Formats: sequence, C-alpha cells, structure tokens
Amino acid sequence: MLGRSASKLFQHRRHLLAAGVIATGGATLFLTSDKQVHAESNKLKFWQSLPGENTPENPGFAKLRGVAAEQRFRTSLAQNNGKTDFDVVIVGGGIIGLATARELLKRFPTMTVAVLEKEREVAAHQSGHNSGVIHAGIYYKPGSRMAKTCVRGADLMYEYCKQNQLPVERCGKLIVAVDDKEHKQVERLMEIATLNGVKDLQILNSEEIKKLEPNVVAYSALYSPNTGITDFGLVSQCIANEIMQTGRAEIKLAFEAKKFESRSDGRVEIWGGEPNQRGPTLKVTAKNVITCAGFYSDRVAGLAGGDAGRAKVVTFRGTYYQLKPEYRGICRMNVYPVPSGGGIPVGVHFTPTVNTRRGIQMIVGPGACLTFSREGYTFTDFKMEDIFGSLTNMNLWLFALKNPSLSVGELYKDMNKRAFLRAAQAYVPGLTEDMVEESFAGVMSQVFEKGGIAANDYILERKVMDGKILCVRNAPTPACTASLAIAEMLIDTATEDFEWESSASEKSITVPPKSQLAAIAA
Repeated sequence: MLGRSASKLFQHRRHLLAAGVIATGGATLFLTSDKQVHAESNKLKFWQSLPGENTPENPGFAKLRGVAAEQRFRTSLAQNNGKTDFDVVIVGGGIIGLATARELLKRFPTMTVAVLEKEREVAAHQSGHNSGVIHAGIYYKPGSRMAKTCVRGADLMYEYCKQNQLPVERCGKLIVAVDDKEHKQVERLMEIATLNGVKDLQILNSEEIKKLEPNVVAYSALYSPNTGITDFGLVSQCIANEIMQTGRAEIKLAFEAKKFESRSDGRVEIWGGEPNQRGPTLKVTAKNVITCAGFYSDRVAGLAGGDAGRAKVVTFRGTYYQLKPEYRGICRMNVYPVPSGGGIPVGVHFTPTVNTRRGIQMIVGPGACLTFSREGYTFTDFKMEDIFGSLTNMNLWLFALKNPSLSVGELYKDMNKRAFLRAAQAYVPGLTEDMVEESFAGVMSQVFEKGGIAANDYILERKVMDGKILCVRNAPTPACTASLAIAEMLIDTATEDFEWESSASEKSITVPPKSQLAAIAA
C-alpha cells in the first residue's frame, strides 16, 4: 500500500516537472522571439509630468542636500531629460574632494560643481576612520608639497574648526625615544621640523617628560605643543553642507563612476551608477574633471584615460584599541614612538579623540597590516581583484623584502593583541591588557614607487584626456590635516592646466611642475 502511494506520488511529480519544462521552453521561445513591439505603435498617451515634478520647493530637501540638488530633482527630467551638466565634476567625496570643491567655489563665483561619491555618505573611508590628529608637519621632507601643505593646512584647519564651532583641541604631542639610539632620531626630527617651519618645538629629557605625562617612561622626547585633534569626518560633513548651500554645487551620493568619455563638444561625460545595482545608469557631464578617489585613485585615473600601470594603490588596515572608561586618563596628549622606518607606519601611539561618532576616548594604535580587500576593515575581508593587484605589484614585494621585520611584525600585531600592546608598553610600561578594549579599524592607501620605496609626497597626473582631467594619484597622511591647503594647490594646478581665469587675489601655494605623472617633489 505504502509502495503504491509512493509510486503515484513520484509519477505525479514527474508529470509536474515535465509540464514545467514545457512551460519554461515556451517562455524561452517567447522571450527569444524577434518580434518587438515599439512604443510608437501602441498609440499611447503620456503624462507630461509625474508626481513630485514641477512642484513648489521642498525646503527640507534643500536644507539637507542643497538648493541646486533640490531644484534639479523637481525639474531636470521634464526640462532636459535628466541631463546634468556642470562646469567641473570632482570624483570622490572624501575630505580632499570636498575641500577642493569648496576652494573652487570660493575662487570662481559663477562655476557649478558636482561631487560624485561612491558611498551613501561623505568621508566614508579614510577621512572618517582615522585617529583625528592635526599634524604639525614634523616628519615630512623639507621643501616637499607634503611638508608645505601640512604646516599651512594645520593653521587652516584650526581656523576652520573655530569658525564653524567644531570640536578641536590643541593638546600637544610627544615623540618619545626610549634610549640613546632613538634619541638621535628625535634630534633629526627636530632639524626636519624646524626646516619645515614648525613652531615652538622642544626636546625634553626624561624628567621634563614626567612633568607633562607622568605615565610615560622615555629617555627623551620631541614636544610639539601645536599638534592637536579634531573629527575629520565631521569637518567633511561641515564642508559638504557649506558647498551645497552655495546653490552652485551638488553632492551625488551612491554614484560610482565607471566610464569617462570625451565628447565631440569638448565636454567629459561620466557614466556610473549605484554600487552593486544593475540600474539606473547615472550620467553627468563637465568641462573639466578632478579625481580624488582615495582607495581607488589608480583605477579611476585609469578609467579617465590616465596611466593605469603607474602609482598603484596598496591598502593597509590600522586596528585601534581604546582605554576602558576608568583608564582613559592614562595620558592627556598624543604620545608617539619615533618612526619605525620604511615609510610606514608611524608606530602604535596614544591619541585622545573628540570624535562625535565614537566619543571622547583615548585610543591606542594603529597597526599597518596589508589588507586582502581595498575596503578590508577586518582580517577576513577578501576580494580577488584586490589580492591579485597586490600580488602583482612588484614595488610592494620589493618594499616587503627590504623591510621583512616590519612586514611580518605588522601582520602578527594585527592578529595578536598582546604583541600589539607590547609596542605601546615600550614607553607606557604601566599599560596592561585588561585596561583596553577593542575599538575601530581604519584603512589607508599607499603607493610604492620604483625600487620598493613608499611614496613620500603627493602624486598628481596632469592633462589627462587631452588636458581636461586632473588626477590625484596619492594623498596619504597628513592629507586630512593638509586638506584645505591641498585644495588650494589643486585649484592652482587646475587653473593653469585648464586655463581658467582666476578671480582670487592671491595664491598661497605655487603650481607644481608640468610633468605628466610625477611626485610633486622628488
């Protein structure tokens, strides 16, 4: 009885399966039919507008996204079939791209600007996931653009935070040497910083250090009273609001630039869309384009017609811990070790934060572990395209071979909390494992140049796509500190390359050399 029932059930399912195959086959034949029905042949009547078009202004929208975006939202489809034309498009909504848009709008009061940002918020990556330090300009090669923009940028950043009433503290910084050998590096840093124009520096002995930070045990230290902290993510949001309220700028979020074309009328057309979505296709055009794409600066430059094989980006994850609330007062200022060499990293350090997302904390970190994805915020984040890019980057391999202890050591610290904290205990020996808890991770981009040397200056590619595009190819730390000064430099460069007539009365930073792809200072 049971066997017959099972047999009938099997036959029933077989018939259903056969019917499904026939139905599917019929659908396939229908879908592959050459016969197409055109809209014109249906004699349809179309409404001239849809709900939301040509309506009164939406003040709430205008407040959040800007007057230009609100107006275009209501009228663009009806007036010009959704076409969006601007004088300049900036690809990348991190602090560099936003600051550049702000500087351009200040200098050129009639220009229109669009900022394209892949994520659904500005400053989603490097600009919003860092220690928040306003650097004074101590480490950078004298005469380099990195040194000049850092010193000027720090002054501009303090002033901007003050004007806009943003959290900022000039809390100071100690760069500590644990022995006589490291003391020589302190003296060298003093010489470099003095050449860079950093003010009010002092070299302290162990007793003087104790007066400033009782829990720090060191042979000597370079004291920088003008190093400070802020929330660069919040600064970025403030700049975004500022440029949107001009009525001449839009920030297009969830717009991943995927294709650049030069049109016959001389404009550049940029095609893109929302990440991980098949549609709709988004499109903007501009007379000129500036790319500031962070993790993806090399790939975006390649899409725009730049040299895809040069200045390849490698990303490193920086993991942070934070002191538990009852131990936050272990330090009051930034406390750094002397640099470890190789160009990265600056070493595990203590930093107080005024980050509005994560609160007022004392963080310890970061490491500098090679990621397996350009957005590799955890050890398990993995993307084959990014892994392949790192494995085939010969300059990265040369760097690793030259710095084996650094390469292996950073990986070990990323996986081992005790090893991570041991680096901090070298100069704050009272720190114990039970005093800290996990905090956030950031990812930084780095370019390695010929011979396996970590690029130590900003890299631009100029006059791309017949002179219509300027690409930022490398802008590592101290780019957040220097962002407002970097923006000045980029607009100086764009004014020359694009032959704009600037209405600015003065320019604080001279234009870099005209080499097609070069570090701004060798």
